[in-house]
Amino acid sequence: MFEKLSAHADRRAREKADERTRKIAARLAAQASPGVQTEAGPDGVRIAGRGLARRFALDPALRWLTMGALR
Repeated sequence: MFEKLSAHADRRAREKADERTRKIAARLAAQASPGVQTEAGPDGVRIAGRGLARRFALDPALRWLTMGALR
């Protein structure tokens, strides 16, 4: 009886989550340092770049960038 309602709610929730993921990826891409690539995917936002783990640990601006994008 509620299967149709549940399916609709699941679909809307997925759409909202995908929209939020795209917005976060766009915000990160706009503010990212040179050499940092971002992309939205089904599992979330992927951030890639040469030496990114080291840069993330050493560069406070990069850490703040990721924290600010989540707001």
